[in-house]
Amino acid sequence: MFERLLLADDLRFDPSFLMNYLPGKELGVREIILCHAINPPKDFTIDKVFFSRLREELDKRAELFASLGLECKVELVRGEPAGAILRLSESHDVSMIVVGSHHSGGPRGSLIGSVSYSIMHETVRPVFLLRKYSYQGPATRGNTAWNRHILYATDFSQTAEEAFLMLERIATAYHSKVTLFHVHDKARIDPYLRHMLPEFDREDKSRLLRLKEHLEANGASECAFQVSYGVPAQRILRLANSGEFSLLVMGCQGRGFIPEVFLGSTANAVARHGQIPVLFVPHRRSGMAW
Repeated sequence: MFERLLLADDLRFDPSFLMNYLPGKELGVREIILCHAINPPKDFTIDKVFFSRLREELDKRAELFASLGLECKVELVRGEPAGAILRLSESHDVSMIVVGSHHSGGPRGSLIGSVSYSIMHETVRPVFLLRKYSYQGPATRGNTAWNRHILYATDFSQTAEEAFLMLERIATAYHSKVTLFHVHDKARIDPYLRHMLPEFDREDKSRLLRLKEHLEANGASECAFQVSYGVPAQRILRLANSGEFSLLVMGCQGRGFIPEVFLGSTANAVARHGQIPVLFVPHRRSGMAW
């Protein structure tokens, strides 16, 4: 499921940070494609010294990843970054794209850069969006470790089921603590179905309980679940940004079989305003293996 990763490295994250956050051999990772894209003006000639130093820095980073027992290949490409990264993800048939987010816009500003945002909108592969953040959970080894306490947001769709499979693999490999979260969508329930909310609540809590029992039976450390009511994006962001969680896992609507690019409104809001790392899982196309 996680055999080959493409790491889109713009060299702004410290290598030690990346080493702590990359999924590892515990998840079956064997190979990392370390990618850096440069996009100078067409009439700009790249200085050979600059190119050589850039390649040298990437090779040093590759050596660090290799020290973890992973095969690492370096791809230094020229062109529009998002497009170049997406083409590489297809040519290498990667299981996941790992990309960083550096923006620190205020409460209403976007917390994701344009390259990461474009990749998420156009890829049909899972995207692990890295962010630097302050995890306020239990003081354990690697206090900022991405797998300590995972929030899984689900609408019980087929795409959410795909995300759950990845959650299960992570939680059981690292014995992670997990909180399962579902939001009754106010826009769909009001005004005509509000009287059925107690029934919806019982049904969805029963679904979450089954998922909780499944995870605990397969090695997750501790599982809990919550059900809320309101606007899904707002509720998910409020919980995810509370400081309690180290990773958010959720499904997102990708291009699939239609030509339009569509991330999905909830995933879109989480990408722009979330403050913790997020693993976005799109609907899997027929024949595609992650």
